[in-house]
Amino acid sequence: MADKTTSNDIATGITATDAELANFNLGDHLVNLMWDEPFFAAMLRDITKVETDKIPTAGVLAKDGDIKMWWNRAFVAALTNLQVKGLLKHEVYHLVFEHTTTRKKTPHLIHNYATDLAINSLIPEQELPEGGLIPGKALALSDEAREKMSPDALARFERISAKIESLPPMQSSEWYFGELMSDDQFREDMEPQGGQGGEGGEGGESKDGVPGTM
Repeated sequence: MADKTTSNDIATGITATDAELANFNLGDHLVNLMWDEPFFAAMLRDITKVETDKIPTAGVLAKDGDIKMWWNRAFVAALTNLQVKGLLKHEVYHLVFEHTTTRKKTPHLIHNYATDLAINSLIPEQELPEGGLIPGKALALSDEAREKMSPDALARFERISAKIESLPPMQSSEWYFGELMSDDQFREDMEPQGGQGGEGGEGGESKDGVPGTM
């Protein structure tokens, strides 16, 4: 996956138990989607689904007429049924809104934040995995993750969280991208810090204080 998908590359902190891993069947959720959300089920029908541990959560990429959705069992199997539905809808929205093709922007991580903010305005909050980016809502941070952060990283996380909390819902990805890019402090905070990853990841927490997307 040399081309960047709608996922990024850090751990999420959400991991399935051995029992959840063994019992999870993505096909069951796709069948349920046919009944609950037929539009999204139809969109996913002809997309190649690839199970992988190369990305921490899930992501899609459309390139040269080929559309794939990668998903990590360790993450997806730990979600509730509602959250799996929301995750599948989230990835379809990336394709519907052409976030990986004609509307793709750089820098990649800020583009991912902007597109996730736009998409998550459309999905009920109870369908989103914990830690998702929701306009107008501060980012969650567990006590365990907080203890692992340096003071600088924690301050960076809190600035990013405050920025997300300040944004209104139901805007386009271009609007969110413009708002994020116009904030010099936000752009500086989103830059890789000391080689610790900086790219973020869907639904993740990073030791450098840059939260993941989703």
